[in-house]
Amino acid sequence: MREFRSIFGLLVLLVGGFVLYRVLPAYWGDFKLGRLIEEQSVVNTYNTKSDGEIAALIAQKANEFDVPLTPEEVKVQREAGRLTITAEYAVHVDLPIYPLDLNFKTSNTNKNAMKN
Repeated sequence: MREFRSIFGLLVLLVGGFVLYRVLPAYWGDFKLGRLIEEQSVVNTYNTKSDGEIAALIAQKANEFDVPLTPEEVKVQREAGRLTITAEYAVHVDLPIYPLDLNFKTSNTNKNAMKN
């Protein structure tokens, strides 16, 4: 009985490790995308890049760290001295028994300090 519990515990650890190995990169990519969006919202609040250029830049850099993002999934809004950048996307994770789609929404707003 003790051997069975040890084998079962080891099996649970292996399965859990495999699931983390497959799922964790998607969450890590979302974390890096959030940092990128935060950085770009601060930088682009004060310059004259178009919304399309900002979206294309974010999508290009996101693809560098394996986030499947297109410029159409990045929404850039400017209103009353504020710049809001939002990205919504899904990542498909192929697990042997239970494939799943992880949906992410990352957003940041920056206010221009020179405008009221």
